[in-house]
Amino acid sequence: MPRTADHDARRTQIIDAVRGLVASDGPEAATMSRIAASAGVSVGLVQHYYASKDVLLADAYDRTLQVQQGRIETLVASEEQARGRIEHMVLGALTQFLPLDHDRRDETILFDHFSSVALRQPSLREAWRRTDDVLLARLREAVVNAEECGEAREGVDPDDEARRLLAV
Repeated sequence: MPRTADHDARRTQIIDAVRGLVASDGPEAATMSRIAASAGVSVGLVQHYYASKDVLLADAYDRTLQVQQGRIETLVASEEQARGRIEHMVLGALTQFLPLDHDRRDETILFDHFSSVALRQPSLREAWRRTDDVLLARLREAVVNAEECGEAREGVDPDDEARRLLAV
């Protein structure tokens, strides 16, 4: 019987190795050979899934964002269920970007590394910009909802407020 690979599990295994290396030894430690060794796979297998280190970093960034978004969605749903204030939802969402526990510390280190690399690598800038666009859109929506619910002063510019919140 032929062997079948769980491709998503392999990618997760590799991404976990990237996150661990960057968090423990710094971004310079995330070489293809060290990533492979940390993941317990061959360099060839890493290269099978990721054509370049940039593609690997972009996937690590995207997958880490998905984890954060999941936490934020859970938090917002819980606040909505409890009929919580929008400002509490926004504050809770923004705290997901702070290194307040082990996982978020590792995420912060990965994001800082990705951001610095994206400034120099045009191939990674799009993922970085896409993230900001999504965050701005969600914050803008929260500001509009807060105004509609009477939780924000009338006439506030949702785009300006979203940019201020993102800057914080």
